[in-house]
Amino acid sequence: MKKTLIFVLAIAAMFSLTNCNGLKKMIENAEDINYSVNPEVLEMHGGEVAVSIKGNFPEKYFNKKVTATITPTLVYEGGEKALTPVYVQGEKIDGNANVIEYKTGGSFSYTDKFDYQPEMRRSTLELRITATKGKKTEEFAPEVIAEGIIATPDLVKMVGKTSAANDKFVKDIPDSKMGLVNYDKNRAELKFTERKRDEIVALKDFVAEVNEDARKEFTGVELISYASPEGTIEMNTKVAGDRSKTIDNFVKTEFKKIEDFKKDDFFKYLVTEEDWDGFKKAVSESDLADKDMIIRVVNMNTDPVKREEEIRNMTATFEELEKLIHPMLRRSEVVVNIMLIGNTDAEIDSLFNADPEKLTVEELLYLGKLSDDNAKKLAVYTKTTELFPKEWRGFNNLACIQYKEGNIAGAKTSIEKAKSLEANATVFNNLGNVALAEGDLETALTNYQSATGVPEASAGQGAIAIKAGEYDKAANFYGEGCCFNAGLAKILSGDFDGAIKAADCGADKDDAYNFYIKAIAGARKGDTDVLFNNLRTACTKDASLKELAAKDMEFYKYFENDTFKTIVK
Repeated sequence: MKKTLIFVLAIAAMFSLTNCNGLKKMIENAEDINYSVNPEVLEMHGGEVAVSIKGNFPEKYFNKKVTATITPTLVYEGGEKALTPVYVQGEKIDGNANVIEYKTGGSFSYTDKFDYQPEMRRSTLELRITATKGKKTEEFAPEVIAEGIIATPDLVKMVGKTSAANDKFVKDIPDSKMGLVNYDKNRAELKFTERKRDEIVALKDFVAEVNEDARKEFTGVELISYASPEGTIEMNTKVAGDRSKTIDNFVKTEFKKIEDFKKDDFFKYLVTEEDWDGFKKAVSESDLADKDMIIRVVNMNTDPVKREEEIRNMTATFEELEKLIHPMLRRSEVVVNIMLIGNTDAEIDSLFNADPEKLTVEELLYLGKLSDDNAKKLAVYTKTTELFPKEWRGFNNLACIQYKEGNIAGAKTSIEKAKSLEANATVFNNLGNVALAEGDLETALTNYQSATGVPEASAGQGAIAIKAGEYDKAANFYGEGCCFNAGLAKILSGDFDGAIKAADCGADKDDAYNFYIKAIAGARKGDTDVLFNNLRTACTKDASLKELAAKDMEFYKYFENDTFKTIVK
């Protein structure tokens, strides 16, 4: 009886030891488990990090009575993130987990994703395995299977490009005054009554006024003489030419005291021997009963002799033409051209400082565009909105400067006022910029899409596309544009040389971050000269980038490189 009891206790002890050793053996040989991670270095896209893991258990490894929970866990400074667990079990376990055969081994695959946080940039992804056999549970040593997260898309600057409304300011405005005289049939003498007609008197007054006004300048005189289209072409040619000489002599005599009128190249001459165009216009505007038929006859006959013959055949009608139409066509026109000289840039600026109410809205908008100083622009556009509260362009341009200065609340108030006055594509782009700055990407995108035809809208859409992980789309939005985001979009879409070019040609090309993304492009190309030269410049311009670079997995291959360590120390 005693021997039997001892035997039973020995068997129980062996069974217990076997159970315990089953887990311990798995733990001791845990290095035999093979893991692979895709990608090898995790990447953030669209604000999320995707993880794909494959694990392979070797032959005669996984105990038939063991269940295990495999929990991928991201560990970073200040916290950790446990991902969705994987459950596996031995072949003698009654359960729903992935079965791993003892003799042949087995595998598992796993995908998951999680929201990215900036502090996760430098991190480790480890597998934590908890295994149970019967009532015994053991923890495996954590297995690090990946290090760090490439988060280059997180560098995107969520900024748009403002669209200012154009002014319509024209510094020098052309103007003219026309006077005409008429002649008798087939004559070129200028009658006294024509010299004194109201149009000629008004023309003389105009010339005298311009001559005395320092803000007006003569630019030339056109002398245009015509013959009516009745009679022979030979007669009309001679008459029209004589009338040209008559009006030339009259004008030069009348204005002989004005210096500009003494210049030969000041005058331009035009002679029309038979004024058929004037004839058709005068007929069409007349009350003649047969005017439609007359116009039809003129249009149907290209030969002027045939035209006149056909019209003369309409005896009564021709008599009316001779009385009402032809006299108007026997004429010379005098066109005096001038230039109205506007305020100079300096004069506009002086008026703004002394008495801005004397400036037009176009001059104010022009002055705002002229200045390179945002404080001055702000003052000009603010005054524009005060003096012209119904003009949307003042509020729109004020919003642009407020946005550039970081006053998003002010920009929002101004651009919403502009929209209330006129909701157009230019305004919608700037509304998109404000929404983008507020983090309301949905509203921003809606406004950008309403900014049809405004090229600046593509900048905001490009930033949103980068944020969403749509890098080819973002690169298309920026096209051949030159700015930080354009370079970033090209890096993320795989165009490293294009990224360097885009970062190198914009107004912000000397910004430290432009050199930083050029360093990333160099790292991705494997070009250490591009990498180190640009990273050194970036860190010199902005020392805070040293800490960023030291944790940036874009450079993980160079973390132990002496040059890299010297730059980021």
